[in-house]
Amino acid sequence: MKKREQKSLQCEIYEQMASMKCARIRKKCGIISFCNETYDALAVFHEDSLVELSIEDKKTGAIPFYLHFEAIDARTARDNMEAFLDFLKNKEPEKEDLDITAVKNKQPMKILVSCTSGLTSSYFAYTMKNVLDKAGIPIIVDAIRFTEIDKIQAHYDYILLAPQIAYKLQEYREKYGNRVMKVDSRDFASYDVVRVMNRLIRRRVA
Repeated sequence: MKKREQKSLQCEIYEQMASMKCARIRKKCGIISFCNETYDALAVFHEDSLVELSIEDKKTGAIPFYLHFEAIDARTARDNMEAFLDFLKNKEPEKEDLDITAVKNKQPMKILVSCTSGLTSSYFAYTMKNVLDKAGIPIIVDAIRFTEIDKIQAHYDYILLAPQIAYKLQEYREKYGNRVMKVDSRDFASYDVVRVMNRLIRRRVA
């Protein structure tokens, strides 16, 4: 993403959040900070087009939303920002229960989660496996950096692309078909593995 586009993105965020308490921008540092009754939030624009988005719960100190990405593609960057702002404004999607009955007594699903370096996708994969193991759903979940997908993709039923590499969805779908899916920015940043898993389950039983 060009510097001009990045500056435009910063302005869009600030304009949307200007009505919030303590909204301010530190241009020299590339930081926009703001808060509301529930959350403190930071949007940090690092060098080399790296963007870091985080939201902290004021009461608990927990971080219910965290996402970092390289702003290579303007559309992907805006999708990530929109998820961040929606979360901050408490525009929460309806909570879902895991659709256990659809996958009971079936062969284990094999899922590959991928991001830029493999670090954030590793934690997402760990969280997903933890939730599904507790629910008694047989599953294999691995994580890898996107440069390794071509080498091992044949061993998996589904390939999930993290928001950091969502711009590569079309490229991988042309290679590997509809078993490639992107993870919604909000679901990934808030580790809502139930919503992600339900999408896979519904696709599998359709």
